Amino acid sequence: MFLFTACESKHYYQETKDLKGEWSSKKPIEFTFDVKDTTLSKVNMGFVFRNNTDYEYSNVYLFTKFIDPKGNEMIDTLQYYIANPDGTWIGKGMNTKEMLLVYRENLAVKDTGKYKLKVWHGMRTDKLKGIEDISLIVDQTAD
Repeated sequence: MFLFTACESKHYYQETKDLKGEWSSKKPIEFTFDVKDTTLSKVNMGFVFRNNTDYEYSNVYLFTKFIDPKGNEMIDTLQYYIANPDGTWIGKGMNTKEMLLVYRENLAVKDTGKYKLKVWHGMRTDKLKGIEDISLIVDQTAD
């Protein structure tokens, strides 16, 4: 389901990909958002990561590939801690934990057109259990 700028949405773009409790490293998740207005000069991007108690690790590695409308690529390897050293979850919620993971701040979006973000997990296990869903949120920065 796509949610674009609307009265009920406070984000420039938000989309959730349901993983149904398991994420294969061989299946990257792809998000695409369209920039039609050149006055949108910079954005903040983040993931909403939701895991359940079947998740076996205290962190998660994500590989990302961000592609602008001209085909330029920006590749990152990211690590996020989602549990404390004592094993308690950092996110909010009871059985399903949710937390915001900052991806990029003040990212310049100079061109109109479609921007793509591909993301896949970089954990040693191919099928990562306990991942409910992941969302991408894009917000316009206050210049």
